[in-house]
Amino acid sequence: MKKKYFGSMAAFLTLAAMTMNAVSAPVTADAASGEVMVALGDSITTGYSKDGTLIASYAELVSSYYNAELVNLAEDGATTANLLTKLSDASVQQTVAGADVILVTIGGNDIMQPVLNNDYINTSQYDTMIELINGMSDQGLMLQTALNVYLSRTMPDVIAECNSNIEQIAAQLRSLNGNAEIVFQTVYNPMDLDADNTALATSGSMELLSTYVTNYLEGMENNILYETGINETIRGLQGVTVVDSYQALFDHAYYYTGISAVDVHPNSIGHLVIAESMIAAMQRAEDGKENGTLMRAAYTGSGAEQTLSGVNAALNESILGRVLKNSYGDVDANGTVDLADASAALGLYASEAAGSEPSVTGVNAQAADGNQDGKIDLADASDMLGYYAANAAGAFSGSFGDYIAQK
Repeated sequence: MKKKYFGSMAAFLTLAAMTMNAVSAPVTADAASGEVMVALGDSITTGYSKDGTLIASYAELVSSYYNAELVNLAEDGATTANLLTKLSDASVQQTVAGADVILVTIGGNDIMQPVLNNDYINTSQYDTMIELINGMSDQGLMLQTALNVYLSRTMPDVIAECNSNIEQIAAQLRSLNGNAEIVFQTVYNPMDLDADNTALATSGSMELLSTYVTNYLEGMENNILYETGINETIRGLQGVTVVDSYQALFDHAYYYTGISAVDVHPNSIGHLVIAESMIAAMQRAEDGKENGTLMRAAYTGSGAEQTLSGVNAALNESILGRVLKNSYGDVDANGTVDLADASAALGLYASEAAGSEPSVTGVNAQAADGNQDGKIDLADASDMLGYYAANAAGAFSGSFGDYIAQK
């Protein structure tokens, strides 16, 4: 078996030498799309995460997939009122006017700040959601009654103002840029984890908080104070593309957010789910230039590759359809096809020949099939090496896919 491996290595080195000497006249291909995406909103859009482990925000994932320039104007803690004020700034207006796509996530702080930070609940005092829930339970019915009275007095005006601001934001954006695709997200419920197998899902206090938030987001039928939730307003906006993040994260906040650590923001899996939902909602005709490299890094690095199929199999399949777009050959998903990728492809070929465990698995192993002929062999390693050599010599400036196509 060792002879097979060393034979493969010898053949690869021979191919390497031949390839390095075979760099031809320069060939060019299209690079970035030239498209500009402007992102507006709150800390979901900035990519905030309490533990600092976020791989990429949804805005980064979407713009990277379309090879677009991202201009992120979002601000942590922003409310709809903050964004409306921001849109009166001349420099912001100029940036928005130059956008091809405008991504908007707003409204979460309008709802979550009064629900989770008030005279009865203060999330800053707790490190975990279990501690917060236990604290609420210890105070019992007295706390629940006081909280209900407070929210009943506070939230109708909050929701009315939020709905009005959302409509004004959409109108302002259409006025500033009538040609851009404006993409609004609905607001998800970070405490909705009914389908997740966790003790939080069965907590009465957690269900209480989740119900409050759901009512404010989705509205309450036959309740004049809450009949129109802010998500209904967003879904009813004219001239915009609506991404229903509420439905995308529905019932699975435990896996998609940092709620267990009292962080209402999406984690890396959550941002990946939002990005996939956004790409699907935009319904663009794909031209073959899309690049799933960053999505694959998020998919493999976040643990989604191991867990997402069990949480939402259909969504997992949709994401799998993106993560290898224009990123075959880039085995380590670092954005380049180079010697390390060629070496990885050779290692997979040798592992297969020797019947041993491969060092690369899953979608990264699939990416090693650079020529997409259904097998990983010396030809894949040679193509990766040839592409790397051509780039190094300035003889080819396109993608690895372009290189394979022109062979």
